[in-house]
Amino acid sequence: MKSTLQGTPAKACAVTGPQTLANQSATFQMSRACFFAVPLVALAACAPPGSAPATTGGGAPAAPSAQTFDVGPIRPAQAYLEEPEYASADIERGEQLSLACLACHTLRPGEDHLLGPNLGGIFATPAAAKTGFQYSAALADSGLTWTPPAFDAWLAAPASFVPGTSMVFAGYSAASDRRALIAYLLGVTEQRAP
Repeated sequence: MKSTLQGTPAKACAVTGPQTLANQSATFQMSRACFFAVPLVALAACAPPGSAPATTGGGAPAAPSAQTFDVGPIRPAQAYLEEPEYASADIERGEQLSLACLACHTLRPGEDHLLGPNLGGIFATPAAAKTGFQYSAALADSGLTWTPPAFDAWLAAPASFVPGTSMVFAGYSAASDRRALIAYLLGVTEQRAP
């Protein structure tokens, strides 16, 4: 029996049949492979299937640097929702895409932090400003204010936009997906938890 990481994680990590000494050795090797494969599969949940970081034609990240980024006008979330690009965004698609956010974040004001900070009331606030959460130095020093344009650049490729960030998320390559998610977040992050 040879351990590989090909196929689905369940297939790669499943061991069936009677255990002989040879099978136990292979099982140990497979368990070691699963030890590394399962966390990778879990991290893959941070991005939808088929999603990839935004790139330029040469494969380099397309996201600009946060240090030189113009966040645009800072307004309340409702004012952004009235802008045509967010007013016409697919909110249902945004809600679906937000499931990746929910793996690490809560969305409504007053909810607890998880692996990532609570995003309630995040728009028009400085990055890394939520109390009770330890942010990466890179994000804390970024000088960003969360506006839809800043979120758009962040969601395209977080690690390229803020090098050194601790957020493990590949990004959404489709601008329409980012707009849909931002439109959804503009609404839900302003609502109080039930």
